Amino acid sequence: MRLESIRNRSGLLFVVIGVAMFAFIMMDLMSSQRGGASVDLSVGEVYGEEIDVQEFEARVQRQFDVQKQNNPNIEVDQVRNSVWTLLTRELVFQKEYDASGISVCNEELFDMIQGPDPYPTIKESFTNPETGAFDRARLLQYLKEDMDNDPTGQARAQWVQFEEALYKERLNRKYSNAIAKGLHVSDYEAAQSYQAQSEVRNVSYVAVAYRSIADSLVPVTDNELYDYMNANSENYQQDASRTLEYVVFAVNPSKEDDAAALDWAKDIKEDFASAEDNEAFVRRYSDVTNTRMIYADKETLGVSTLPLFDAAVGTVVGPFQEGRNNYRLAKLVDVQNRPDSVKARHILLTDANAQTTADSLKNLIEQGASFSKLAESFSQDPGSASSGGDLGWFPEGRMVAEFNEACFSGKRGELQVVASQFGIHLIEVTKKSKSVKKVKIAFVDRNVVPSNETYQGIFTQAGKFAAENSNSEQFNQSAMDNNLSKRIADNLLESTQTISGLDNPRQMIRWAYEAQVGQVSDVMEFGNKFVVATLTQIKEEGMQELEEVRASVEAIVRNEKRAEMLINQLSGVTDLNTLSSDYSVEVKTVEGMTFNNNNVSGLGEDPAFVGAAFAVPESAVTAAFAGLNAVYVVRVDQVITAPAITDNSSFSQVSKINLQSRANNEAYQALEDLAEIQDYRAKFY
Repeated sequence: MRLESIRNRSGLLFVVIGVAMFAFIMMDLMSSQRGGASVDLSVGEVYGEEIDVQEFEARVQRQFDVQKQNNPNIEVDQVRNSVWTLLTRELVFQKEYDASGISVCNEELFDMIQGPDPYPTIKESFTNPETGAFDRARLLQYLKEDMDNDPTGQARAQWVQFEEALYKERLNRKYSNAIAKGLHVSDYEAAQSYQAQSEVRNVSYVAVAYRSIADSLVPVTDNELYDYMNANSENYQQDASRTLEYVVFAVNPSKEDDAAALDWAKDIKEDFASAEDNEAFVRRYSDVTNTRMIYADKETLGVSTLPLFDAAVGTVVGPFQEGRNNYRLAKLVDVQNRPDSVKARHILLTDANAQTTADSLKNLIEQGASFSKLAESFSQDPGSASSGGDLGWFPEGRMVAEFNEACFSGKRGELQVVASQFGIHLIEVTKKSKSVKKVKIAFVDRNVVPSNETYQGIFTQAGKFAAENSNSEQFNQSAMDNNLSKRIADNLLESTQTISGLDNPRQMIRWAYEAQVGQVSDVMEFGNKFVVATLTQIKEEGMQELEEVRASVEAIVRNEKRAEMLINQLSGVTDLNTLSSDYSVEVKTVEGMTFNNNNVSGLGEDPAFVGAAFAVPESAVTAAFAGLNAVYVVRVDQVITAPAITDNSSFSQVSKINLQSRANNEAYQALEDLAEIQDYRAKFY
């Protein structure tokens, strides 16, 4: 069964995190509590109901295997955030489901899976690859027997998770449909919307820019600034945040570390030369084990490996520097005449039945079926499927190792089934270029890394810096005296996950929310860096301080006062040419304006200008009004009325569909505000 297909479409995102990690987090949290006070184990609240951290982590643990299979390299913090978003959304909607009496019964869920018209994912997962039709017998076979043949129990667990996803998806669809069916667009609304899109106006205008009045002529007081901020308080709210300054003591390899790596490479060179199993030797001794052993021609060899092209098999060269902190040995392991390049096509299969499908397709092609047509129908490589699987010409080393070897060692026209990290490939080499001499080289790398002594030395420096500075003033002076560059991390929320240049800096962010302004931290370790920080600013949740936004607020208030002055000066003047002469400004025109487009040619976004232009009839002149950057007087030169339509029904239907399409998301935004979601995860992670 193509269970990966179900997992990929279920919409569930799960975090990869072990029980031991959670236990460590909990121990750290417990130990941080002082005075034996009880520990609040809530990671958040929705509608005042707490989300227990252990239940949250239990949900995470149940999905471990699924998430690991979907993406083994996924970032823990990234996926934890996704799980949180999914969980809070479910809790917000569940309250509405309960209040509205919306539910999904067992019979309905059964019908979605085994009914006459199963859920699309079910159909796709149990499609016969040869016929392309839904195979109900395979579905029933899986549910009755195959699912429980997995000794690990993962297959059943994953199916249960899929059913849960179906259940939640159907609940949400019912809720969305209920809202959508309650929405209506009247004939009048449809007509107005049509008018706003279709009526066109051409206008002329005069603009007197705010900057035409000097700042010195428009004094602004602090009281006026405070009044404006209070009147528009929603625009000047801030979350609680912290600002840090910190210095970094980077742990870089010393000269002694470099010499030690070079000596190691020299010492192992003889053993490498005598090794019979080169792959095993590389896996055991090389610090870089993913370096591929591929056949290379003379032109593609580097300066350090070029001598191997005419050497005897078994010859080792080096050690030589490969990159900044790496010494390399290179060994000639084989010499062959191989194609310079090949042309091939393939069919990529990635589902659970990929091997079986590949064998079936191979048989079909051998019996005369078209490779190109089967590639278009079955290949899951979007880059080549549309061209019949054709990959064109490519040189050796371009493709992954297994694919490469099949193409350059296989015969022209031979069908090969090969597994790689991307899935199962059905490959046919269609053309080969002339053969040339190529050499296969194995590499052993020794990274130059800091020794324990180097780490200890840098830690001692950082510890001395932290011990000698107990406040920000001393911190700053000592940084100058020691020629250390200070870095700034500002506007750090309690939930902030990243600081540029530091690996997993949560320790420093948690410290910032426990420290006082001016306090200096102990030494903190992030990857190959030791860090000492000082807290320089605490911003509490609520209204921003005037000094933080003074420049922007002052500009707004000053322009409002300029607008008032200019409107008074222009009051009663309706002739654009007179205004043009009096204020030395040009009479300009705008053509093709529609009411539902706030973008004005030559001005950019200015809703006030559009509104004024559509507020008066043809030939009329507006009173002076304030726009974003100027005071305007507008004359409507021409009104091109919307073409008459006798039936608004189609336009009404389109408007209704547009309205309904936004229903679910906008409903959630409103419910989210009502739910007053509280996020306490920063206490734990």
